[in-house]
Amino acid sequence: MKAIWQFRSFVAVTAIVVGVFALSDLAAEFVRATPTESTAARRPSSDLLSQSERAASIAPFRSDLKSEYALAQAAQTLDSNGKNDVNEVDRQLKEALVLAPHDSRMWLALAMLEARAKAAPRRIAEALRMSYLTGQNRAELIPRRLLSVTSDNSLSDPELGELARGDVRAILARLQDQRPLLASTYASASVIGKAFLQDSVTAIDPTALDLLNSKK
Repeated sequence: MKAIWQFRSFVAVTAIVVGVFALSDLAAEFVRATPTESTAARRPSSDLLSQSERAASIAPFRSDLKSEYALAQAAQTLDSNGKNDVNEVDRQLKEALVLAPHDSRMWLALAMLEARAKAAPRRIAEALRMSYLTGQNRAELIPRRLLSVTSDNSLSDPELGELARGDVRAILARLQDQRPLLASTYASASVIGKAFLQDSVTAIDPTALDLLNSKK
């Protein structure tokens, strides 16, 4: 008889725990903001940031909600001209990446934040590399990622250079609407970044070299 009651108690506790998780999940969906589609594409509204924070706090076991809140914070920080605490958002992104290391958006956001904080080039390059390895074919990441990778000396890393060349190839071969991006990226690139873009375009499609200098 005692074994039966122990089993019933176990079932009851399990049902309660599952119920709590289910209710938390449902409540989080009601207050959840529209998922961030791209990394730091624009500064989120205060309402969106608040919604993301509430959803993540209601269902802390949901890695996707934690990721969305971290990305919203990163987007706000990157658009705040240094007014927000970069280190705190950097920490939250790293915590979210523990739960979702496959999220290429967060790796890119981390690279951008660390560049803002003037972190060691090795750390910036590693975050950029992970963004490529977890989402090399995500077209929505290409504008910010190519801008980031060409803006400093990250491309002194040969492996990262090969990965970044894939973004240039994607723009020239199949993302025709993003071709103007090459000009704006070239205009703001570092010396190493400019040389990389010239070499890459020459190797992939030399007829497109004029694009690099088309920004007035």
